Amino acid sequence: MLKYIYKQKLNDFSMKKQETYAVRFVVRKSKVAQNEKSPLSVRVTINAQRVEMSLGWYVTESIWDEKMQRCTGSTREAKGTNGFIDATTFRLTDIRQRLLIEGKDVTADFIKARYKGLPDPDEIPNPTIIELYDEHNRKFHELIGTNKHSISTYNRHLTSRGHLEKFIQKVYGKADLSFEFIDFKFLNEYEHYLKSVRKCNHNSTMKYIKNAGKIINLAFAEGYLDRNPFSRFKLSYETVKREALTEKEIQRIVALDVDERLDRVKDCFLFSIYSGIPFGDLETLTMDDIHEDKGGNLWISKSRNKTDVEFITPVLPIPLSLIKKYESHPKRIINNLVLPVITNQRYNAYLKEIATLAKINKNLTTHLARHTFATTVTLDNGIPIEIVSKMLGHRDIKTTQIYAQVQQKAIFFSMKKLMDKNEQDDTLNIENNQKGNKK
Repeated sequence: MLKYIYKQKLNDFSMKKQETYAVRFVVRKSKVAQNEKSPLSVRVTINAQRVEMSLGWYVTESIWDEKMQRCTGSTREAKGTNGFIDATTFRLTDIRQRLLIEGKDVTADFIKARYKGLPDPDEIPNPTIIELYDEHNRKFHELIGTNKHSISTYNRHLTSRGHLEKFIQKVYGKADLSFEFIDFKFLNEYEHYLKSVRKCNHNSTMKYIKNAGKIINLAFAEGYLDRNPFSRFKLSYETVKREALTEKEIQRIVALDVDERLDRVKDCFLFSIYSGIPFGDLETLTMDDIHEDKGGNLWISKSRNKTDVEFITPVLPIPLSLIKKYESHPKRIINNLVLPVITNQRYNAYLKEIATLAKINKNLTTHLARHTFATTVTLDNGIPIEIVSKMLGHRDIKTTQIYAQVQQKAIFFSMKKLMDKNEQDDTLNIENNQKGNKK
């Protein structure tokens, strides 16, 4: 009797070692398709590597004998199915023999590709670095709105991809590169290009290289690279002083009388200053993220788009007034958005105009508002760093400590409390001594 759990060991015409080969047919009883029939598939196992293929054939469960790997009975369906199994087994064996004659690797993947009429795995060209980056960005875009997949991160990858493409064109004179060119020298050249041509600062350069590294790591994992160049190239970051606005500078922005175009940006900027919410979360902030406690106080509670870490912060007077100001705006009515936030690029461009009008000699950016909340609004006013960390949505308090390196105002108030306490203690001791002397 023909064995349908087909196992054998044979010597390859050109290979010394023996190979295990097995074919098994499976009826997926849990997937009843049509007329109480279930799909038939085949498993091919070679040297512990296994693939499974759907055969487009359906079998009535009641006549299938799993042990025998055949249909029982003499009905037309049973005979037809058994004949199909014999033909499939012969075809798979023939494919395997042809691979041996051709000197190809006899693997389950090769057999599956030949059976389905696809190119052999070794004939499929590996993607280039820009092609793989485009594929990464396409899949990333499909996941926007889910954990760690925000539109702002997607846009950063588009920018990073653009820098990488222009670098390849300038340095290598090509539109794209295969991964065989990606090595330690490539990363060093890219770092030099970003700093010399794109005029990126050191930390921005490292971030762009890190983004490219995500694609390079993916290529290494997929087998397109023999060695990962990041095993030698080390990303490094310089400590940056976090700039923030003073209370006087904030008040100059509050007092500005500007046109409607700048007024919206000014309002969003002030909202961030008094809530600490980053731009990526501000543009998706809805009224559903604002909650009222039993005491009637409003709170903003949301998970950060970038890290999925929850933050919670009270609604201070200025944000509260801005929430009310835009209650009839179309973006509130249609999309339930708290504020009518514009694109990040236009937002930062308009902030430069506001800085000029307010006579502020600092680079107003979306990040500066968050820094100002962390320092001027909270830490400088004695709010414990643990609470500030929770309001900012930091996963690690060490991130928050960056803002608390040197806060002169906080130090002054802390020392003043200590001095006042010491002065009171000294006064009390003097008074007690004087009373004792009188006695």
